[in-house]
Amino acid sequence: MQTAGPQAIMDYGTRRMRRTTIKSVLSCLTAIRDAEQSYLDNVPDNFQNSESFDVGECAVDAIDEAISLLDGIY
Repeated sequence: MQTAGPQAIMDYGTRRMRRTTIKSVLSCLTAIRDAEQSYLDNVPDNFQNSESFDVGECAVDAIDEAISLLDGIY
């Protein structure tokens, strides 16, 4: 029995379409990262040692890593 691959679900066709899609994803990731960083920049000092703040910092770091990896593709 043959299973459907990724092409069956989403066909991005040409390399140009894939590059355009990756650029769109990068744009979204950058906007999310910037919003999260803005939130962290405005957290009062007494909350900067909280678990929520730490999670936000980890999220920003992870998104930065994803942006770097995707940016290197094209």
